[in-house]
Amino acid sequence: MRQTAVKLLTLISLIGIVCPSLCKAADAGWKDVGIRAGISAKEKHEFFHQYEVFTTYGLPWDWRAASGWGVALQINAAAGALHGGGETGFIGTLGPGIVLDKAGKGLALDLGPNVCLMSQRTYGRQDFNGRFLFMAHVGLTYRFDSGPGVGYRFQHMSNGGIYGGGNPGLDLHMVGLSWNF
Repeated sequence: MRQTAVKLLTLISLIGIVCPSLCKAADAGWKDVGIRAGISAKEKHEFFHQYEVFTTYGLPWDWRAASGWGVALQINAAAGALHGGGETGFIGTLGPGIVLDKAGKGLALDLGPNVCLMSQRTYGRQDFNGRFLFMAHVGLTYRFDSGPGVGYRFQHMSNGGIYGGGNPGLDLHMVGLSWNF
């Protein structure tokens, strides 16, 4: 997980450095705002639920074919609650992303790494060994022409081994509703 996140961050950084000279300007700005909820993909020490509000900000570079299909860079942010082991705490995430879509309409595939900050490191019997985690996600969203969107994402959170000791990680299935600008 840690090596994959580092490789993805490196790739996105290189694209950001090279992109201004190779890419046309995209419609940068706020792309969507919404809510997501999810459950553990599998129970390890505890079963988890996560609820959050999220937003996406489009960066000013993309690659588009004449059909409108292409790849764009974005920044993802979310804040919410993580519940497991009878305890609830804050979780916030921030990170870059890549989206494959048709100019903001229809079906979109997005993926990216995020950093997570949690208000507590222990939830019942599950100890994440720290409050700072890494997250990677892949998701599908369908954006209707009139603004609303529905989506699914699979996300994996992990401490990446930075704290030593175990690395329990957490996999979640998330569904969301959004309003697209």
